[in-house]
Amino acid sequence: MDAKVQSLIAEIEALSEVERQALAQEVLPLLLSTRAGLEEIDRSLEALSDEELDTVIERARQRAGPLGDEAVTAIIDEALRAVRAQGRS
Repeated sequence: MDAKVQSLIAEIEALSEVERQALAQEVLPLLLSTRAGLEEIDRSLEALSDEELDTVIERARQRAGPLGDEAVTAIIDEALRAVRAQGRS
């Protein structure tokens, strides 16, 4: 991993929870727009046990706010389909 990435990781780890959440709101859409970002999310989800995945899903539901389950599910489904389609190209 290059030094710049390591430095950014260290800076992120030093942030407060509030700052991390604000950063995630700004950065996550950028990461989701990249193939590598979507592939990493997919790998991370596949590595979870059923119980861990249930916990992640429940947290997502609690944080979804006005979007609701159907919108969140559609967004995640579309993102994963796009990554898998790119992988077959």
